[in-house]
Amino acid sequence: MYVVNLLVFAYAIGGVAAVGVVSVVRTLPAALLAPVMAGVADRLPKARVLLGVHGLRGLAVAAVALVMTMDGPFPLVLALVLIEGACATLHRPTTLSVFPSIARSPEELVASNVTMSFGEGLGVLAGPAIGGLLVSIYGPEAGIGVAAAGFGLAALVVMRLKVSRARDGAGQTGAGRVASALAGFSALRHYPHAGLLVGLLVAQTFVRGLLIVLLVAASVELLLLGEPGVGLLNAAIGAGGLVGAAVGLTYLLRRGLSGPLIVALALWGLPIALIGLLPNPALAVLFVGIVGAANAVLDVSAFTLLQRNVPNRLRARVFGTLEGLAALTVGLGSLVAPILVASFGVQVALIVSGAVLPVLAIVARGAVHRAEDAAVVPRRQLALLRGVPIFAPLSLTVIEQIASDLERVSFAAGIDVIRQGDPGDCYFLIEDGRVEIIHDGSSIAALGPGDGFGEIALLREVPRTATVRATTGLDLFRLQRAAFLEAISGNLRSGHAAEALVGARLHAQGHD
Repeated sequence: MYVVNLLVFAYAIGGVAAVGVVSVVRTLPAALLAPVMAGVADRLPKARVLLGVHGLRGLAVAAVALVMTMDGPFPLVLALVLIEGACATLHRPTTLSVFPSIARSPEELVASNVTMSFGEGLGVLAGPAIGGLLVSIYGPEAGIGVAAAGFGLAALVVMRLKVSRARDGAGQTGAGRVASALAGFSALRHYPHAGLLVGLLVAQTFVRGLLIVLLVAASVELLLLGEPGVGLLNAAIGAGGLVGAAVGLTYLLRRGLSGPLIVALALWGLPIALIGLLPNPALAVLFVGIVGAANAVLDVSAFTLLQRNVPNRLRARVFGTLEGLAALTVGLGSLVAPILVASFGVQVALIVSGAVLPVLAIVARGAVHRAEDAAVVPRRQLALLRGVPIFAPLSLTVIEQIASDLERVSFAAGIDVIRQGDPGDCYFLIEDGRVEIIHDGSSIAALGPGDGFGEIALLREVPRTATVRATTGLDLFRLQRAAFLEAISGNLRSGHAAEALVGARLHAQGHD
């Protein structure tokens, strides 16, 4: 709602060129600040960051509406637009870095991203539609004022959010802080699959910058829908986003992510070219709806893959870097679009802009498939850890840390992995093979792949209560005491599950 009414206001003042200037002012300075701002914000509680983001955006947008109502100077509007844009760059990185700390499995992570995409689609549908109605009746000031109230409501909502503060990065000063703030760029070099995904998203945001300006020009000059048509076309993108989110919920949760990502990337551009080839108002609404659907699927698949390909300590900064690059390329696209329109006309500009992403999708297809297989947490370790009741409630962030601490060890058949009465210093998870549990010389149980043992001595601080002997060749993952206790003690449900397991095993050994 805010952006649509702002662009309509700019178009009334200075045409396509003014639209491009407003878009650049909102995105370009923010692009330069985003990586540093994300690095600084990463050391603050995430809930406080989100509260500040929504609150400051609400104040800036309300001030924009006030200046417009009072016929204030256009440079003052641009200054307020710049402030709002700078705050906006922290919203997505902070939100996306919080999700892995809440989700307990890849499926829940996908579901979190789908839910966010669905919410964005709903907002993009309702905001421009209502904004287009308001601008046609009351002018753009009304839509911008309502948008300011929406940001205020968002601030009230996130006041209830409680997320634990990350430990890494705290206490850095001087040059260390600068290096930490720019760590996202280093991470993209160190994790090339993440760099690929960011590159694809940056290309898409460049085309988005082109589209922001081209939709205004197409509505007024090509499709003859007038200024209210800008809201209609943007609302169609939101409607398509709802469809895309539904596709994400039903398809991406069950299948891979790389295939949908490639298809969505291609469909982000192809309909734009079709608007230029077939300049019909009804078809244009359909085509931008397809773009909205593709955008939802692309966001869910790409963000989830990016979350999986970057370790937790770097996620916020990588997403901050992405946000900065996205803002930069949206701004560049908004600058290039008027040049394309002036040089070739609206139709050719749409065709050229729409051809970029389908070509890129074809070129990058193989690399995207490889990125899906390069997750930070290997699938085997993740599946084993998630199958153990005491680890099942943990978030992906904690599971990732546990997986990085696992050591693979092997034993031949007949070897005692642990002996009754020995001190306990680690926990074991069976990857392959079988063991028998022997207490006071009697076999009381057998365990196989996916089972764990050794938790009693760690949780109760007692010697080993039983001997565990390999009955076949045995491949294990070993987790040291400190890492085990840190993971379990930080989650109430894991602690309860661990106590229940310990009680059942002691009961099997004849203890009350």
